[in-house]
Amino acid sequence: MARKTKEEALETRNAILDATVRVFAAKGAANVSLADIAHEAGVTRGAIYWHFANKADLLNALWNEVLLIYTPLARASESRDEPDPLGRLKELYVRFLGRLAEDPRQQQLIRILFDQKSGSEDLDLIRTRHLETLHERNRSVQTVLRNGIDRGQLPADLDVRLGTIAVVSFMHGLIANWVLTPDLFDIKRDAPALIDGLLQMLKSGLGRTPA
Repeated sequence: MARKTKEEALETRNAILDATVRVFAAKGAANVSLADIAHEAGVTRGAIYWHFANKADLLNALWNEVLLIYTPLARASESRDEPDPLGRLKELYVRFLGRLAEDPRQQQLIRILFDQKSGSEDLDLIRTRHLETLHERNRSVQTVLRNGIDRGQLPADLDVRLGTIAVVSFMHGLIANWVLTPDLFDIKRDAPALIDGLLQMLKSGLGRTPA
């Protein structure tokens, strides 16, 4: 049998990833086997093992796609040389939310991550990775807020810890609300105004918690 071209191999890989999200979303992670995914993707189990070691590896690949969307902008907003850290932060979140609105696979993946009923060990592993990412985002946002203070975009007495909690909680809640109930609002249309409101709150100041 002729070897597949790189393009064909990539098409197969993407078909497997698409099928993984669909089957996980429909049946729940704990109830899905690699055979189910292979059937949905129209490939053999051997084709899955050619690209992925197991279900956790599949989910890791999907999560990596989510991270790749905003990592370059996140790095830019954290740079000490960035003259407009808050502008970069807004660009990062608006782009992420807009992409989320247009990407059904990403929406389904996040729904899976928010599904607390699943007892799948594979999903527990990817949730752990998700929590690690949240910790990284906390550190990243702290850096951006400190840069914003240094650039005069935020009050000098802003409590960076509270500001970080506010930003991360706002984004996490916004994503969760829209992904689980998308009929509530148009996240792509409303994203700029919502992020502007978040930044305005930070600019108004968050006092330090009394000792």
